[in-house]
Amino acid sequence: MKKIFLILILSSVSLFSNTLNLTQNDIVILKKLKSLTNDKMMKYSLMAIAIKESSLGKYVINTQSEDYGLFQANIKTVLKRQKVKDNSYNRSIYAQKLINDVGFATANAIIELKYWRKVHKDNWFKTWSSYNTGWNYNSKTGIKYATNVFDIIKKLKLEYKL
Repeated sequence: MKKIFLILILSSVSLFSNTLNLTQNDIVILKKLKSLTNDKMMKYSLMAIAIKESSLGKYVINTQSEDYGLFQANIKTVLKRQKVKDNSYNRSIYAQKLINDVGFATANAIIELKYWRKVHKDNWFKTWSSYNTGWNYNSKTGIKYATNVFDIIKKLKLEYKL
């Protein structure tokens, strides 16, 4: 009887755990992100990176690193990709666009992930690492970032059933 009670307690704890501290609104955002592509790993990568980078849009400005938006795109990279001159006016315009236009921010994240995925020949761990550290994907920072993204993906799949 004690074993059955313990099993019930443990299973109910796992049913109601929320290790990523996601709200119902967060779940809606994640489901929307998941619907944007048919590529399974891209879906999970977008969801995990949005959680990791901005807490799903709660922190969309990092003036220190000059990263903006839901996926914290680096402004220099965005300007270069858009073939726009790197000056204070364009930085301001595109930073605001990354912050306010989720479609634009998502498109940039997908392009960035596709670029690194091609570079790393479909190795998602290296792709996630490069998303954060560029060509320094084997650095401690890059490896730690990719590990965090992978852990978030596992939780999204197993705990949140997304």
